[in-house]
Amino acid sequence: MKNIMKSILYEVLHSKLLIRIYLLFILVQAFIGILNLDAFHPEQPTVSNMLADGGYIVYEFPLFVLALIVGTMVGEDYRDKVANYEVMSGHSRKSIFLARSLMATFIAAFACSVLAFIPMLAGSVFADWGNTLVLKDVVIRYLLMFFPFLRLAAFLTVITFIIKNNYLVMAVGFGMMFVNSMLSEMLKNNENFFISMFNLKLLTCFDGWNIYNVDPQSGVVYYNSFISSVSPKLVIGTIAVSLLMTAFYLFMGYALFRRDDLN
Repeated sequence: MKNIMKSILYEVLHSKLLIRIYLLFILVQAFIGILNLDAFHPEQPTVSNMLADGGYIVYEFPLFVLALIVGTMVGEDYRDKVANYEVMSGHSRKSIFLARSLMATFIAAFACSVLAFIPMLAGSVFADWGNTLVLKDVVIRYLLMFFPFLRLAAFLTVITFIIKNNYLVMAVGFGMMFVNSMLSEMLKNNENFFISMFNLKLLTCFDGWNIYNVDPQSGVVYYNSFISSVSPKLVIGTIAVSLLMTAFYLFMGYALFRRDDLN
């Protein structure tokens, strides 16, 4: 199992295409953070204002990257039958599945968690943080995004073992990214930890209110107030449900893989 994991890690670190695409999406995330600074509150272009009303932008593109990494690490070798060689060389199906699924889910979840921080970091270079949100609370929320990403990566791993085609998995990731904006409005008040998209929305959605006043000299003055505190329910629900669902997906994936003829 360790040898398989070392082999996968070696392939990832030496995959020029995958690394270049990931670096490209780092730049994309940075541009998103910079260009959206004044998209939601042009009168107060601060990072906290951007994240308060447009939090979904931080995980929109990482959804595709998640599918890209999982599809590449799990489904790429189905084309040249590497899994067949691993079985023939004496590795058990359990060790093959665990090595590929664990490497794919954890690497993908970590990589996408890093991407989620990029808009905030890039925006902070060109604008102040502001006082709309508490920085510490936002950092905690974004660190918690690792767990929904982990769960979603495990789900995509199962899908990859079923369809055995990394390009179709990437298409699934593109579809999730495409419908994300629409779902963001539909799921505003839905507190559901059992679906990763819902959970990501909960972590980036802040309760609050805003009003405006008309000043004779300054014109329209907006006042915003958001609650960024992290409740125990949010932390426990995110971690516990994500780990439970990750274990469930991996169990189901192995149950399917051990009966697969690998053709």
